[in-house]
Amino acid sequence: MSLRPPEGSIVDTRYWHLLDDGRLQCDVCPRACKLHDGQRGLCFV
Repeated sequence: MSLRPPEGSIVDTRYWHLLDDGRLQCDVCPRACKLHDGQRGLCFV
């Protein structure tokens, strides 16, 4: 099973900020997922 989303299903959003280690922190929900490029958070955003 691949954790990568299907091609064409990624949509840019403005509810994130870049962390010092190069990951993105999602600001959509209170979980504040810290993600590498191509990953989805726990709420699948």
